[in-house]
Amino acid sequence: MVMMKRVTWHIRENEEGDTAITHMIFFIAAVIIAVSVVAVLNTNVQSLTSSANTNSNILADQLRTDITIVNDPEIVPHNNNTYSFYVKNTGKTNIPIDYVDVFIDGLLVSSDDLDLRLQEDDMVWRPSDLLILEISRSSPLSSGDHRILVAVENGKTDAINFET
Repeated sequence: MVMMKRVTWHIRENEEGDTAITHMIFFIAAVIIAVSVVAVLNTNVQSLTSSANTNSNILADQLRTDITIVNDPEIVPHNNNTYSFYVKNTGKTNIPIDYVDVFIDGLLVSSDDLDLRLQEDDMVWRPSDLLILEISRSSPLSSGDHRILVAVENGKTDAINFET
């Protein structure tokens, strides 16, 4: 009888050892899965944070940038097929004139037909400076209402309707 108890005790001891090993394997697997999830989430959070920071900088730049077309829409200066428009930098940021786009009646004016000049012959359009746009066309604009839109690099625009 004593022998029987001893054998039973050894069997129970081995079952507890097997259970402990199984629990340890499950614990290690759970830790590996948790670390993998944290690594993936960390990458996504860093990407979102970087994107939010970039968008915040763009928005701040847009809020500091402003332009105004200062022409009288009733009287647009022109000489034959060349029209002159005056745009003032009314914002607080410098604007490179290489990235200024001009549209007349919704059509982009090509760089061949557009002359951009600053009064100081500079390449940077500073706050309070006036940009002179001279648009040359192969034929004059038809008489009637037209629209000019000036856009800068960060998406800020100004537009006026004018008559010819």
